[in-house]
Amino acid sequence: MNPKWYLVKTKPLNENKVFTRLDEAGFETIFPRIRKKLRKREHPDVRPLFPTYLFVRFALEQLRTIRYTRGVAKVVSFGPEPQEVGDDIISAVRERMDGEGIVTLLRPPAHWNPGDRIRIGEGPFEGLEAIFLEELPDRDRVVLLLDAVSSFRVTIGKDHIER
Repeated sequence: MNPKWYLVKTKPLNENKVFTRLDEAGFETIFPRIRKKLRKREHPDVRPLFPTYLFVRFALEQLRTIRYTRGVAKVVSFGPEPQEVGDDIISAVRERMDGEGIVTLLRPPAHWNPGDRIRIGEGPFEGLEAIFLEELPDRDRVVLLLDAVSSFRVTIGKDHIER
């Protein structure tokens, strides 16, 4: 068995449950989150940095176990085999997480136009290039087309991108 990192898509609002189940089953799992201060609440709300996605390390022989874990929608694949996530991306994600898995967002939001080629200047994908697709209604996050993961769409904080 040679475990590698893969991207696992969960059913909506099941990230915490899947993270706990896989962690308790002995799988190495990365679940980056952000703290978001909500206007009407005193304490910040903790939310997934990438809603419905977790990074999980497993051997292909364990694929069935991952797929059938309650709350998992699928393992991201391009073709018949799951798409491996590079160690550089995993390292970048880990470097920006604290002990609780929280990623700190530092820069103020910027304005971008769909189709703008941007570089991710901070956060788990620092240094990677992507194409800006859209700004999300909460105005703190954006959707990007990330070239490094076979043109994969990701949602990240606006303060993580630069021209």
